[in-house]
Amino acid sequence: MRARGAVFLAISGDSTFSHEAFLKAQNFPFPLLSDIHRQAIRAYGVHDEDRNVAYRSTFIVDRDGLLRWGQAGDRHMVRDGSEVLRVLDVIDRVRKA
Repeated sequence: MRARGAVFLAISGDSTFSHEAFLKAQNFPFPLLSDIHRQAIRAYGVHDEDRNVAYRSTFIVDRDGLLRWGQAGDRHMVRDGSEVLRVLDVIDRVRKA
């Protein structure tokens, strides 16, 4: 990701305390941010109000803060990292044009 000038962040509605154990078990190479007040989750339109959780989502925001791409689904949805890399490459080509 860094080779493409991107920064990867994860956001969860869980507390920072629950993140600590989860991060140790998963050994993620990126930060996991806590959104216990659901501000980011609501702002991106992925808050499941009935269950008070976020839909599993991926968003690409460019350097200017513009939402360039996103997808959301239930917790069983599999993410394709190659699609994220493809979108980053498209954004980079457009920016250089």
